[in-house]
Amino acid sequence: MRLPRLASRLTLAALALLPSAALAEDTQQNRCGSDYLTPDQAIARSEWARRCGLLRNTAGASSWYSSGAAFDTSFGPVKEYRELTTSRAYTGNAHHYNVNYYHARSLYEATPLFSVFQETSGSTAGYWKWSHTVPRVRALYPTFESTGVAGSGTQLFPHPTNTNDCRLYSTPNGTGLWQTVTQRYVCDGEYPSLREPEIGKDNCYFVTETTERPFYVVAYCESGCYAPDQRLLFSDGEATVQEAAREGREDLMTLGPDATLDDLKLQRNTVSSYTTDARDSEHVLYEVSTETGGLLRVTNEHPVVTSEGRLVKAETLVAGDELLRVDGTPERIVEVRKTTHYGKVFNVRPVSRDAVSNVLVAQGYLVGSARFQNEDVEHINRLLLQRAIPAEVLPE
Repeated sequence: MRLPRLASRLTLAALALLPSAALAEDTQQNRCGSDYLTPDQAIARSEWARRCGLLRNTAGASSWYSSGAAFDTSFGPVKEYRELTTSRAYTGNAHHYNVNYYHARSLYEATPLFSVFQETSGSTAGYWKWSHTVPRVRALYPTFESTGVAGSGTQLFPHPTNTNDCRLYSTPNGTGLWQTVTQRYVCDGEYPSLREPEIGKDNCYFVTETTERPFYVVAYCESGCYAPDQRLLFSDGEATVQEAAREGREDLMTLGPDATLDDLKLQRNTVSSYTTDARDSEHVLYEVSTETGGLLRVTNEHPVVTSEGRLVKAETLVAGDELLRVDGTPERIVEVRKTTHYGKVFNVRPVSRDAVSNVLVAQGYLVGSARFQNEDVEHINRLLLQRAIPAEVLPE
């Protein structure tokens, strides 16, 4: 359902991270960039995190409780498990360390309704699990760190091949086990004196103890948005996002913070960061063709500005909708095609943080920067959606 045109004010979604909006978002992106997974690997990571959280950090299969965060197919509360030790948790803290919630929101499209069933096989037999028939095009997955604030500690990784290993490592290749090793002498079952005893006498023996260090989920990750050949507007004209990222260009053009639908003022902005995939993989792209021959090629959840000044996901566009050109004119969509692209996809974010000046120009159309995320990512990473509607369009 289309909303009525809102006079001349550009109404855009403003995202804010809690508790530290200024730094956490960029740091999370950097963490995800250095922990990039393919779609299949992302699903495997989410399954691993659920299994480890259930088996190592709950009170068992019978410890479920009724959660109001979602509903089963009979519209009753879903069965949920909560991790007990928050300093060694495999799920995020924004939703109370709820294991099934994070797993389901990582793998399935946004929905409040899930099939809830009790597993009958595998290591988590007897536990309740949520499922849905509509998977995400690009699954989310947790990334870990030694502290609860992204960028303030050591980035951690699961073992790359041993999915039965629930421990974390300081390198992605499975070395540097994240644990503390202590060694001490015990004599007759008690701690010895300060003097080191001689092994073999007085019933003294050597004990080695290992303790896992704290670890936390600091973000849920998803890859970039633009096909590499998409052209963005810079101060001296257009350049492909791939070229701009390779050259480290900073002179990005965006809307000014006081731009309106009647006055789409542009400003020279500065790029804060480019993000891309570490490896080539297959991505689902939406090709949006317009009546004048224009073409946008972006991922399903990339934010696009319509002629009404609304920010919507590319996957919601249909023929007959109108995009907004940089000169303020609407342009009708004639076709939306779902395609695939094997390789890398890219994204860019300006240093500015207000919503309007995070709107940039791709192929002549207004689109959102990487600071806009889809509604599920913003929710799962503790983002709040705020909508600023000007007073002149509100009913008296």
